[in-house]
Amino acid sequence: MDIISITILIHMKKSFLTSLALLITLLIFAQKASNVAINTDGSLPDNSAMLDVKSTNMGMLFPRLTETQRNSLSSPGVGLLIYNSTSKQFNYFNGGTWNKIEGTIAAYKSGSTAPGGGVSMSVGTDVVADKSAMLDVSSTTKGVLIPRTQPHMISSPATGLIIYNPSTNKINYYNGSQWKTICSISTGNIGASTSQTSAGFAINEGGGAPAASAILDIQCIDKGLLVPRMDDGQRNGILPSAGLLIYNTWSNNLQFWNGANWCRMNEAPVAPSSGTLYPSPTEITWNWNSAQEATGYKWNTTDNIATATDMGTSTSKTETGLTDGTIYTRYVWAYNSCDNSPVLILTAKAQFVCGSSSIRVNHVAGSVAPETKTVSYGTVTNIPGETSKCWITRNLGATQQASNVDDTSEPSAGWYWQFNRKQGFKQDGSPKSAWIQSPNGKTGIVEYSDWTSWNDPCTIELGAGWRIPTRSEWENVDKAGNWTDWNGPWNSGLRLHGALCLWYGSGAIESWYNSSGGSYWSSSQIYAKYGIQLEFFNASCFVWTGLNKNKTNGYPVRCIKD
Repeated sequence: MDIISITILIHMKKSFLTSLALLITLLIFAQKASNVAINTDGSLPDNSAMLDVKSTNMGMLFPRLTETQRNSLSSPGVGLLIYNSTSKQFNYFNGGTWNKIEGTIAAYKSGSTAPGGGVSMSVGTDVVADKSAMLDVSSTTKGVLIPRTQPHMISSPATGLIIYNPSTNKINYYNGSQWKTICSISTGNIGASTSQTSAGFAINEGGGAPAASAILDIQCIDKGLLVPRMDDGQRNGILPSAGLLIYNTWSNNLQFWNGANWCRMNEAPVAPSSGTLYPSPTEITWNWNSAQEATGYKWNTTDNIATATDMGTSTSKTETGLTDGTIYTRYVWAYNSCDNSPVLILTAKAQFVCGSSSIRVNHVAGSVAPETKTVSYGTVTNIPGETSKCWITRNLGATQQASNVDDTSEPSAGWYWQFNRKQGFKQDGSPKSAWIQSPNGKTGIVEYSDWTSWNDPCTIELGAGWRIPTRSEWENVDKAGNWTDWNGPWNSGLRLHGALCLWYGSGAIESWYNSSGGSYWSSSQIYAKYGIQLEFFNASCFVWTGLNKNKTNGYPVRCIKD
């Protein structure tokens, strides 16, 4: 790689040129395109950087201008970057207005190390580089233009690489895994319109002059700018000047010293990623994952954030009233106090797909449901022993998934039924006027019938095709799952747990039974007074076919569909 003799007129103090102790080297070299390195070890610049400033104990200083001086800049170039010494913030010009880059305090620490001997760029007068800066660009009438390009133009970006993105009018940097967008707010100032003489330094491929508004103009379509990269310990050892900029390799963000604290440049949120979508014939629950830097989300049926619904911090939206078989596309944005993320596009078809669709049911108190409430039931398939069947993943009437195998709470347990009776009951201690009592076990429900479809609460509440499992279906999943105690049903895809039992004598909770087990009705009977159910305890699991499980007992049900 040949050193080429390009003059870029970097103004340096003689003390820097003669200092053998620091050995800071300015390398200007050419490959397919020329790029520049400023460092102390003579290393070549990264291929993705037009200017690579490297140090672990010094940062980079951009021109420091007051608010008045900034506003006096004539015809500022798009992407012009300065440090505003009045507001103690970085500002950049987006072609229309000056935008402020806000920061959040990252650390209060300031060290005492001030190596000195960095490179100074100035026009007209000799300026000694600030001791905390590896590169000190000094001016009160000009800024710095960083490379103006788009992320996709850079094939292998280095961690910490900075560009100005003209397609979004935002500053981007690469954090080692993805491009991030610096968050900014317009100040409303559009800059001065007077003329200005070109007098600065240019680093580019064609030898062009710098823009009139820039003291340093770095131009390239496939490279960016690298500022010094260091970790917390190295950063905290610096005795910094206000406006010093570094890239923190531990937190992977840009940080600057505002005169009192190290601040990280606030970032716009990244686009949220898609979560699991739950379609059904008439509704879709759209889910998305939380996004970094986001404080809220917006959702819309069209690609227009201005008319989007503000979801707050919610990452889910259930849309009802859809048409079965229709494909729908929806749009989601993350936002924070100063910017929005790129859009996330979600697409789903309104149809029932077991395992990904949920069933939203508006239960109405009456001859089946003991209370009025709306419940969304998840679904699951491929259960060993009955792999072709679809199941709901919680008990009928349960508003939440059980938290553990012995969760007997009412929201997790759902409702209870006596055999071949469509009326459900709630375990809330209230009188059960419709309860069929069998106080001595000799009266109650006596009939030679399996559970009929017209009394099946699964069919009535969930719709055609849904029903209570048969004896053989419970036996098949019990055997295939090798269930030997209640941990087997609990750890299966069905998440069966030890819900309560209502005693046939009065409909009250049968407390002794509920401490370590549970039962779920099948639709099959074994005798005129006895029904068959899946039963499990902390040391056993089986399908009970004996003659002591009174049909008048109240057990929860799970629903199944062919």
